[in-house]
Amino acid sequence: MIGRLRPAETVDSIFEIDYDRLAASGRRALLFDLDNTLGRRRPDRLPRRVEGLLERLSEGGFRIGVLTNRRRPAGDPVIERLAGRYDVVHTARKPSRRGYLALLERLGAAPDEAAMIGDRWLTDIFGANRLGIHSIRVRRPGTEPSG
Repeated sequence: MIGRLRPAETVDSIFEIDYDRLAASGRRALLFDLDNTLGRRRPDRLPRRVEGLLERLSEGGFRIGVLTNRRRPAGDPVIERLAGRYDVVHTARKPSRRGYLALLERLGAAPDEAAMIGDRWLTDIFGANRLGIHSIRVRRPGTEPSG
């Protein structure tokens, strides 16, 4: 169990990840946690820098997905905006396998072709590791500038 809580990598922010290395290792799908990974907890918008990164990664050939335990209340501006561009699984009940597998299916990727990027040991890291998804833990969540 302890080994399944250990991430393959640890970074301070999503901007420190070596995405070229991930691509070279056969990772073509990136699964991002939302709160405290792409933005602060329950943001009403994502920082422009984050949106730019997601766009560049998508244009570079990655399939981008968002896996969140956040419910999708009507009119949630962040989830609405993300869902307009990327595959989003909300109310995922991480670390349950169901949400991960649903998102992988939408992205057309196998677990060994994906990387999960998130801040939480149990929900993000354990959930990914138990399926054989490369796990990357963001150490200092919510520290990105808001602009």
